[in-house]
Amino acid sequence: MRYDVILYKNENDSVGTLIHSSYPNLPKLHTATLTQGMNVVDSGEFSMGINSPGYNLLTPMRTLIKVFKDNTLIFHGRVIKSITTMDSSGLMMQTFDVNSVEDYLHDSCQVQQKISSCTVAQYFQAIVSQHNSQVEDYKKFNVGSVTVTDSSGSADRYLDYEDTFDAITNRLIDVYGGYITVDYDTMTINYLASVGSKSTTPLRIGFNMKSAQKTVDPTSVVTRLIPTGADNSNDSSASTDTSSLTTDKQPTTAKTTLANQGYVDNQALIDEFGIVVGTQNFDGVTDTATLQQKAKNWLGSQSAAKESWEISVSNLHLIDKTIDDFKVGNQYQFINDFVAPTEWLQVVELDLDLVTPINSTIKIGDTNLNLSAYLQQKVKQTQSLQKKISLLNQVASLQAKTISKQASQLSTLRDNYSNLSSNYDQLSQTVQNIIDNNDVWISGQKFIDTSDNNGSMSVSDFATLYNSGVKGIIVKATEGTTYTNEDAASHLANANSAGIKTVGAYHFLKGTSSGTAQGQYFLAEIQALGLSKTAIVACDIEDSSLSSDVAALNSMIADFYKVLTDAGYTNTADYAPASWFGSRFTSAAKYKWIASIGTNAKPAGADAWQYTWTYNGGTLDCSYSYNKAFL
Repeated sequence: MRYDVILYKNENDSVGTLIHSSYPNLPKLHTATLTQGMNVVDSGEFSMGINSPGYNLLTPMRTLIKVFKDNTLIFHGRVIKSITTMDSSGLMMQTFDVNSVEDYLHDSCQVQQKISSCTVAQYFQAIVSQHNSQVEDYKKFNVGSVTVTDSSGSADRYLDYEDTFDAITNRLIDVYGGYITVDYDTMTINYLASVGSKSTTPLRIGFNMKSAQKTVDPTSVVTRLIPTGADNSNDSSASTDTSSLTTDKQPTTAKTTLANQGYVDNQALIDEFGIVVGTQNFDGVTDTATLQQKAKNWLGSQSAAKESWEISVSNLHLIDKTIDDFKVGNQYQFINDFVAPTEWLQVVELDLDLVTPINSTIKIGDTNLNLSAYLQQKVKQTQSLQKKISLLNQVASLQAKTISKQASQLSTLRDNYSNLSSNYDQLSQTVQNIIDNNDVWISGQKFIDTSDNNGSMSVSDFATLYNSGVKGIIVKATEGTTYTNEDAASHLANANSAGIKTVGAYHFLKGTSSGTAQGQYFLAEIQALGLSKTAIVACDIEDSSLSSDVAALNSMIADFYKVLTDAGYTNTADYAPASWFGSRFTSAAKYKWIASIGTNAKPAGADAWQYTWTYNGGTLDCSYSYNKAFL
């Protein structure tokens, strides 16, 4: 999946400037996140370095930003504000916030008017037309589909002096429901009764769900209501609160109330939450019987709790196009019985990371649950958990029978699993740890190789590389039996501090000494560096001093690797130009790291492909990883 971000200095700039692309060797933003939602203004946060082609081109409220995903326009908006900073290391950065074109609706104001005998569609058209009459051409919208209706059909409808976006929200969405969408390519605004579709891709633990949080908040529930009705006409408006010690005596007016205990209970709510007292006024009610009935109805219809979700996911669509992408408005089936029963959830907000697209966070709209739904969910979740525990018991029973047929051992295992319900908190934490560490390996990630030719490199240098997509580093350690790379230790330490993983180290093979001697020299250095025995240990086979006899060179390389494997370093890798493999030596290492500069495709059989010596416009080697051993 490819993301491109284009900056337009103002509405008259028809060409634009590319400031970010997922393609190698094109400009990169340091950070770039988009938040897309339903019935809101989409927003984004971006940052770029001083070398970015968009640096210092920003004019708040005039500069426009477009974001394309695989050449499809997914965001069109304007820069709201920008901040230029320099950190303690001297790194210059420019950060800026953007809002989508829906934000233009805040630039106009409705006027007070009556729109006689109009449908919802005509009402919406009148609001948009009023907006268009006040703003510049590039801020104007075309009205597209309107599928929201109301039962009254045509009716008199009204507008007041108010922000256009607020008018649409307060007078349309809050009253009739529905969703506002905009086609960015044509600036067409729609008002739809429904959006999105049901996805065939579930949200499932162990698949694409990294973490899940469901919050059920019953703190606003009232279980005992003290109702009041109309003002009591027998009360004197001149009466004052004589009990107060303050000088400002407040006039009080008696209201219609219930006799005797003065309140109404919802016993089912009390049984669930205890006594929580609240008040509610019912204007116009003058008799206690009506007041009592309205109070009971109010208690019965209130929400018992508010439910909200936040789910962190891995967007597997990036590596498998048969898996659905995440889109605002679509519904996805949530499958994680340890958090909640299986159900369909609609995405109302999506956070996209354009620099690291695999990471996404989705949010589900708040849902008000009545008492019946609240209690039903509790029962379903208990049943789901019991079902999981029952399944674990069955698995344990089968395992126990396989291991031993002795009844006493089987009974002990069953007793252990029957205690799972009392240890649910521990089990839930274990599952959460699995979710938190559910990293997804992606073929084709980038790693660099460095030597003293690259000189001193700071943590800031490596942080810039990390933000450009570099995730691993392999360092040159030795050459022949006399050369040691003095920068190797600092390169590894600073790269790791910036979040770049150590891939391994390599030795430059010379024809001036034996393979065994060079292997021993390399081994001593990587041990001094503290290199893990699971790291890549590579032999750079390309020097002109090496034997042109295939058998002799094969023997020398074998002697070199034997020193390493005897010491426990078994992840050996041959590095050489593509033309050397097979013609100059026969690869006997575990992995092949093939250099093929200027070609457009991965070399056949490559576990890693060094594709450039000038990464990001500098003098830096960069490779793609096609095996987990490299990255």
